[in-house]
Amino acid sequence: MRVISFISGTIEAVSDRSVIVNTGGLGYRVILPERVHGILSKVGSQVKLFVYTNFNSREGIFDFYGFEKPEELAFFQLLLTVSGVGPKSAQGLLSSVDLQTLQLAIIKGDDNYLRKLSGVGSKTSQRIILELKNKLLEKGLGVGQDRDFASEGEAIDALVALGYSAYQGREALKEVSADAKTSEDKIKEALKILGKSKK
Repeated sequence: MRVISFISGTIEAVSDRSVIVNTGGLGYRVILPERVHGILSKVGSQVKLFVYTNFNSREGIFDFYGFEKPEELAFFQLLLTVSGVGPKSAQGLLSSVDLQTLQLAIIKGDDNYLRKLSGVGSKTSQRIILELKNKLLEKGLGVGQDRDFASEGEAIDALVALGYSAYQGREALKEVSADAKTSEDKIKEALKILGKSKK
């Protein structure tokens, strides 16, 4: 079977989780992470998506999982090497947060944060940490970085309770200053950022 590495073309249609890309007169349905879907899913726009091809035996079709960058696709494939992690849950992890933050959470061994990201269970999140932590450290990823995932998790929970999506909360927290140490400080700053984005 020939492997398709990327799909480049014009977006013809958009649905909740996927887009149809017209490339050379053929329409490919590509499932996108939430974060990427929000950026790229405009009918008529030109895109280049790095894809993973998976045969969906239940429906008898091939599913294409698309990513904006080759390193996101590479990490998606690495997640698939973990027992119990399928394409949907792997893309769910990459949907929720940027690649660097996800890798850092794995290196720090924060399975609680991983569970909040995509809804993977405790055993699966612990298995991801066990199997990937050393591989990431060997590549020198996450070295010299520090994040307080516990307070970030609390802040995201509070923002969700206030009516924002988890994705909106995580995006706002990226812009919060380093001076905001506690979850309360992060929530206050995130609310100001979210308030500005609504205007």
